[in-house]
Amino acid sequence: MKYIIGNILFLAAILLIIARFLSVWAGTPFPINLVTSNSMDPVLMKGDVVAWTPSRIEDIEVGDVVVYKSHINWPDEKLLVHRVTEIKHDTAGNILLETKGDANKYPDQEGPHIPEPYVREENLMGKTISIGNQPLKIPLVGMFGIWVSDGIESISQPSTSKESISYLGIFAPLTISAIILVVLIFIIPERAKTIKKKIKLYVFGPKQIGVKKTIIVFLIMYFVFFTLIHCFAFDSISASVGIEDKSPSSDVNFGRITQGKKSFPKDLPVFNPSVSTVKGVIYADGEIEDYISRDVFELPPGKSEQITLEASASNKTNNGSYSGDIMVYSSPFWVLFPDDFMQDLVNENPQMTIFYLDFLSALILTTITAAIIISVTLISKAYNLLSIDLSWRHANRPILKKQTIKKMAHFKRNLRKNISKKIGWILKIDFTEIKNNKITSKNYFKPLLASLIIIPFIFILKDAMLAMIIAVFLGAIIAYYISCKARKKIVLTVFFTIIIAIIHMMIQSNIIIFTKDQKILEMLSFSLGAIGIYLLVLGLLLIPLSLLSTMIIRYIRNVKEQKEPLLMLEGECDL
Repeated sequence: MKYIIGNILFLAAILLIIARFLSVWAGTPFPINLVTSNSMDPVLMKGDVVAWTPSRIEDIEVGDVVVYKSHINWPDEKLLVHRVTEIKHDTAGNILLETKGDANKYPDQEGPHIPEPYVREENLMGKTISIGNQPLKIPLVGMFGIWVSDGIESISQPSTSKESISYLGIFAPLTISAIILVVLIFIIPERAKTIKKKIKLYVFGPKQIGVKKTIIVFLIMYFVFFTLIHCFAFDSISASVGIEDKSPSSDVNFGRITQGKKSFPKDLPVFNPSVSTVKGVIYADGEIEDYISRDVFELPPGKSEQITLEASASNKTNNGSYSGDIMVYSSPFWVLFPDDFMQDLVNENPQMTIFYLDFLSALILTTITAAIIISVTLISKAYNLLSIDLSWRHANRPILKKQTIKKMAHFKRNLRKNISKKIGWILKIDFTEIKNNKITSKNYFKPLLASLIIIPFIFILKDAMLAMIIAVFLGAIIAYYISCKARKKIVLTVFFTIIIAIIHMMIQSNIIIFTKDQKILEMLSFSLGAIGIYLLVLGLLLIPLSLLSTMIIRYIRNVKEQKEPLLMLEGECDL
């Protein structure tokens, strides 16, 4: 069983990877989508992963959850996963679908928002793989993907595209993680060959790092990393001013001013796309350093602010044209410092201000991080001592009463034993029967026959997944009544039934794909994607459906044995 499931899931993964590459190459949607909004709560929540296959619009019914291309975001392609609430027809008789998110107050095609046109054949992509009206999903596994995607999108946007000058304060977690990783890899003794063994030995083992060494290492590493971040954690924009002269061309032109006067104020938009509040400084660098005002700002996550700057010249300033850059430095760690303190620093020496603030931040964060590591080290050391000296387990304490540990260990053993007895057997099933070095087929006949008997039932229901599940249970019952009284044969019946149902779904999907007017590359992408998804469904549902079917047959068998006790003497039955 493990061999079969492993190969099915491996093949599904390979096909989905190939389909993904083809979809990128052909510019077509991939039939596995990450839910990025809460419009379908609670059926589909943000972070859920849902799969779909191509479908004809004639096969869609009210209540189905469909995937279609949004026209609002054109020419960018965005897919919406919403439920069909009404089916209409236009004057030419074409089918139109009205859709709505379960959590939305209004349909997509009306309401206070920008309405979508009715879903037509050309922008319908497909229907989610569902049981009834409930789409099959992998819940919440995509939350990390959404966070990473948003972060990458923010990083990839240049300042001009956001019409702002910004610094993304998202390097902090990366810095801390990198430091801990480097320390664990390079400081741990050489005899621990793998990272896993090093972490065990270094953090939780008997060779924990010393307090003094921890502080020294982390001080050095933080200083190095903060210096590196300093090289990237800024944004700039060109600026210029003319004193009794014409101002050179630049992004921020303060124009011509006279000695002892100030320019008209210039508002510069600063945006914080990071996930934490940042505090920053703005100053000029280059020839215009002494002529532009300096400021300190603080921005909550996702907010923007207009920073007002102005140019000024004293009576002793030499006339001429001056140019340079307006620099913006910011960090989530600088919120630790008062505004007045930062303003005094930047007025005194703006370039050194950055190093001062980074160095102070490093000290503070080093102390916090080192304290965490030292705490973990001390706790693990105490745990190791307690593990060696077991006398504490028998101490007379209110919480830890006598025999508690023994009872807990007994409970764990029984729990593992029961789980193995109830569920574990299914993974050890071997479907092959070998006699004289040949695999016999006599034990396959009745399970296969039971599976073939219920094939017509698969075609009765339009809901393919629901039809498959009902067919599985019916096939198992039929197998039992035609003398399949072994658990292995019931599971084999389930396996054959699911395969037949999945093949039927694959054929249906591929007929739809290859009858549409599409390019060969698009058809291959959708076809391989559909096959991969159905193989994934086969691999994931085989165990639970087999267990449920066996439980049903077991219940039927128990009822029969209560009526006919002699049945318990049958040697061939292991239900």
